[in-house]
Amino acid sequence: MLDKLNNNTIDIWLEDAAHGLPQELFDEAMGGDIKKENLNRNVILTARVWGKDETEVKFRAKLKDTLREVFHRAAKALGEKLLPPEPAEPLDLLHAKTHEGEWSRAIRDLDQPLWLALREKYARQFAVDYKLIVKINAIWGKAPSPTPTPRQLLAAFGMDANEFTLYPVASSEPYPVDTSIKIQRGDQFEAQKDGKYGDRVRGTKPRGSQTIEDDISAVQEAGGNARLLSHNGQRFAHIGDIAIPTPPWDRQSTEILIAVSDTYPTAGLDAFYVKLPIGHSSGDVPKKQNEIQIGDTSWLLISWHYHESRPWNSMQDDLVTHIEHCRGFFLTRGVRS
Repeated sequence: MLDKLNNNTIDIWLEDAAHGLPQELFDEAMGGDIKKENLNRNVILTARVWGKDETEVKFRAKLKDTLREVFHRAAKALGEKLLPPEPAEPLDLLHAKTHEGEWSRAIRDLDQPLWLALREKYARQFAVDYKLIVKINAIWGKAPSPTPTPRQLLAAFGMDANEFTLYPVASSEPYPVDTSIKIQRGDQFEAQKDGKYGDRVRGTKPRGSQTIEDDISAVQEAGGNARLLSHNGQRFAHIGDIAIPTPPWDRQSTEILIAVSDTYPTAGLDAFYVKLPIGHSSGDVPKKQNEIQIGDTSWLLISWHYHESRPWNSMQDDLVTHIEHCRGFFLTRGVRS
């Protein structure tokens, strides 16, 4: 919506969120696009929390900003950041008042510039719809309720409670599967496939059709430290910054190697190697096997396998779920063989 203002009143318009865009901002000779000298103008907008009272806060954005940038600025002005954190795409939603005074549905095209959105459809009032977003392993998603059972929460993330167990972060004690837990926005959990009741990751490809390179990329995109390496014709997934408890371990993080078959994922992932040196309060590393040498680094094989009743399933298991399975060794949780 365009307002007829003279050049002397443009600056007044910038400070008043009740006004539409002045015609003077646009160059009719350029097909109605905004004049380049106006792209960096800061404009006052308002934000409120969707579904709550009508309390609004003011914030500024440049006319050249995308609605995605406006979204993050609005959330910052409201005092609660979007989830998941940048650079991931937010699962929260953005709404705006239309020129007709009605609130829009959730805005899907967040890449359009603010000036175009204001000219074509929206007023200067925005609302952030904060969802109950939590994290399981490396994946952020929407919880089904503020008091779900672990079974319900796992199901919301595409995991079967008959296969996976829900744990507090870095804990060896699982949540009871059918007992409600109180959760808050931003809470984090770990799921492990361990024969009790671990992680199914929503990948870009259906489980069973992905490559190990796809899984390495998924770990990296989720903020993990992963790379693929080869030694004597054997491929390994190298995973760094694995958080482990101290005590009983003599450090807070470690690195592991996971051997990858040429027929992955049909042939599953199994035992792993831990980087040496590493110490345990018992005086010796549990379940240790033989050592291998790759370059200047020694690695110790750990005998840590899936429970016989919950073997590797290429249709639901992948590298991220296996990393959580391996962390179970350091946390002394889940399978013990």
